[in-house]
Amino acid sequence: MTASAAHALTPFVDAIEHDPVFAYSLLAAALLAVVSLATSLLRRDLAVLLRPRLLLRVVAAVLLAFGLWLAGTLLQRSLGTVPIVEVVGGLARFPLYLTALAYGPGVGLVAGALFAGLQAGGGAAGWDAVLVTLELVVLGWLAIYPSPRRGRWAGPFDAVLAYALAWGTGGLALLDSRHGTVTPSALWAQHQHVVLGVAVTVVLLVLVSPGAYDRLFPGSRIAPPEPGAPAPADAAEHERARDGRRDPMTLTHPELPRALERGRHQRELEPFPNRLSDDGDAD
Repeated sequence: MTASAAHALTPFVDAIEHDPVFAYSLLAAALLAVVSLATSLLRRDLAVLLRPRLLLRVVAAVLLAFGLWLAGTLLQRSLGTVPIVEVVGGLARFPLYLTALAYGPGVGLVAGALFAGLQAGGGAAGWDAVLVTLELVVLGWLAIYPSPRRGRWAGPFDAVLAYALAWGTGGLALLDSRHGTVTPSALWAQHQHVVLGVAVTVVLLVLVSPGAYDRLFPGSRIAPPEPGAPAPADAAEHERARDGRRDPMTLTHPELPRALERGRHQRELEPFPNRLSDDGDAD
């Protein structure tokens, strides 16, 4: 580690040693991120980005989110901080939430990183954007169960829980690092301009039916299996049978046993040699 990097990390090391609120909040946020991304690796949810059609949907969601955020920023410059401006800017979370709910924590990380990069405009992303990305990662993890593809209530529930977990861990660490303490007034100042937009986003998620996820975001690696669907091995065998292909290492019943049965029936039909005549003499 270079001297400049060590000097930059010195305030964080001192805060971890002397500020338990910052230390435990940061540790909890890191644990959330590690667990969520480990699940992403196990599920291989990023594989959807290898399909151009699905990749375009993710990129379109990020661009829509950036457009809503930009509209909220321009309105704020002309109108000031008013509820309608907060709602428009907060709605940027809606397409990002949908993406994370549909495709999982890894795709949530990619969407959040792209959104943060667009917000930064070529500079370094702010910590608030990093926390939004943590929201999306945790939201994608929570979307595995309960899945919004199974119940309309699951999406809003996961969104509220992801917001609370991300800002209740990383948000507290950020607040403590900025003000040196966590107070109710500081907490309200941190959330007052985004809570309305988050609330409207959650209400909109209620309107998204489970079938809408299947239509708009197909091919998900975190989607629960359909009720009554065959096991993966059975599904693969069914797919091979439908395509007229057989596994060369698999011996199926209609092949060799049929020939054996035909030969056995032929032998059974042959007359049994009668070596004794009716009067007991040999033939």
